[in-house]
Amino acid sequence: MEKNKKISEVAALKDTFTSATTAVVMEFKGLKVDKDTAFRKSIRDSKSQYRVSKNTLLRLAVKDTAFASFAEKFQGASAVATTHHDALALAKAVQGFLKDNPAVTFKAAIMDGKPVSASELQALAELPSRDVLIGKLLYLMQYPISGLAIVLDGIRKQKESAA
Repeated sequence: MEKNKKISEVAALKDTFTSATTAVVMEFKGLKVDKDTAFRKSIRDSKSQYRVSKNTLLRLAVKDTAFASFAEKFQGASAVATTHHDALALAKAVQGFLKDNPAVTFKAAIMDGKPVSASELQALAELPSRDVLIGKLLYLMQYPISGLAIVLDGIRKQKESAA
């Protein structure tokens, strides 16, 4: 790779890491192209980015960012998934990919400045989506009111039949 290309690659990676709130580092060996393509699509669908680059360039890019602790993780075949949107969507995409592809292993993750283990990433991925949680909350808020309305309607009918 030419020096100018390396410089522009490091600059692009640095921009990605600077703007990201969440990043996951994975190692892949023997991953087939069709599975990698499917994973890249699921990452794009979650409004996230996925990059495979040389470890030296990745180490240079994470310097002076919230992801500086990743530097020692960049060994072997490394890939990085980042987002500044929905960390939960990224966690779901990564966890689904890790579950379906034993050739890929989890190395490290940082969400909102805090290190996340593989088990914590899995727990986050198993959470329902934001829309589902909002729907459940609205149901729980509506349920007592509808129960009260049913009781009051029953009392009204009882008084009408007594009269």
